[in-house]
Amino acid sequence: REPVTCCSSDQPGRKTVQSHTSSGPTMNVLRSSFLTACLLLATLHLTGAQVPVVTVTNSGDVEVFRAATVNLNCSFVSTVSLDVFSVNWYKLNEDGTPGVAFLTYIDGTGVRNSTARLSELGLTGRVSFLPDLTSITIQETARPDTGTFRCEVNPIYPAGGVIASVDTNLTVIVLPQVTISQLPLTAYVQEDATLTCQSNSFPASTYNWSRVDGAALPGGATFFVGYELIIPVAVSSDAGEYQCTADNGYGTDTGTYLLTLHERTTPKSVAQTSKPETTKTGGVDGTPKPQASDNTGLVIGLVLGLLAAVVLAGGVIYYCRTKGSGSSKKADKTKEQSAGSQSRHADMEAGTGRPESWEAPKPRNDSPKKRTGVFDTTDVIGPGDDDLDYTKQDLHPPGPDGKNGVNEKRNLDGYV
Repeated sequence: REPVTCCSSDQPGRKTVQSHTSSGPTMNVLRSSFLTACLLLATLHLTGAQVPVVTVTNSGDVEVFRAATVNLNCSFVSTVSLDVFSVNWYKLNEDGTPGVAFLTYIDGTGVRNSTARLSELGLTGRVSFLPDLTSITIQETARPDTGTFRCEVNPIYPAGGVIASVDTNLTVIVLPQVTISQLPLTAYVQEDATLTCQSNSFPASTYNWSRVDGAALPGGATFFVGYELIIPVAVSSDAGEYQCTADNGYGTDTGTYLLTLHERTTPKSVAQTSKPETTKTGGVDGTPKPQASDNTGLVIGLVLGLLAAVVLAGGVIYYCRTKGSGSSKKADKTKEQSAGSQSRHADMEAGTGRPESWEAPKPRNDSPKKRTGVFDTTDVIGPGDDDLDYTKQDLHPPGPDGKNGVNEKRNLDGYV
């Protein structure tokens, strides 16, 4: 314990020195303030003025587990009774500035708060004054609540006092909660396999890897930033259950993961040989970049396209052959018709007036009269036999075979 002296006067014009003995950590914090107050009191006593001197204290820095309720204590003393004063609470920004007070109590007026500042700090509905109207309580603490809070007391009346304050550091502890992931999602023998252990703890955790069966870690296995276990060129015996333990000094958590290794049935493509880059979580970003896909889909597409081309080409060839055969038949038919027409024309020019295959109609047996060498009047409509003029009618007389002549200028089909 150390003595602290303060100047005082028992009688006008006479100075005395009065000693006070203090103990405990509170006095260590306030020692310099009391010295200043003593000097001010001596000055004020000599002059007769009453100017308040305020001293603010707290109970030290505070640590609390996430989701718990925490009280931030604040108290003050004044050299004179304060008729009006205010208590303001701030949370310091990252640059150390206090910003706007999120909670204020004015003696004789009541409590006020800054809705905008409470929303900015994420404290809306979770912070309030305790019954002493100087200390505050925060409910359902979260990791973003970690920071420095300031309690400020302003002696409004009597006037002339100096604003005093005290800072409290709040730490919200987040216990580890382990999750393990694998990259790539399907691991193969003779390829690298990576297991990642994540824990959003605060303070940050340290990590330890082991095998559940107690066996040693695979040869060449390395830790990357502690939480990533890399197994290079894995073999079948590396398959099994692995365990990760996270510890942040306030608690631990353990997770397990079953690593399965597969035999690759097809050669690994060039796109798969490069290991994808990853980023980490748990204080470090961690989202793997997408892996390059294999060429199976491309090969299937090329095969289907080739088959479609073959089918289309076969259809075109079949169509062309069918059309060519029909045209050939039509040409042969046209050729035959043309040859027949030329034959008939040749017969006409030869003077026979009929084709070689033509036969004259046979005489009727029932003809009423028949004379050799002349037309039967019952067979041909026209003048009598004796009146026929072969030169005028352009007819040939009956031939030696007894058949009628033929009119070359008439259609052969007109005779019966």
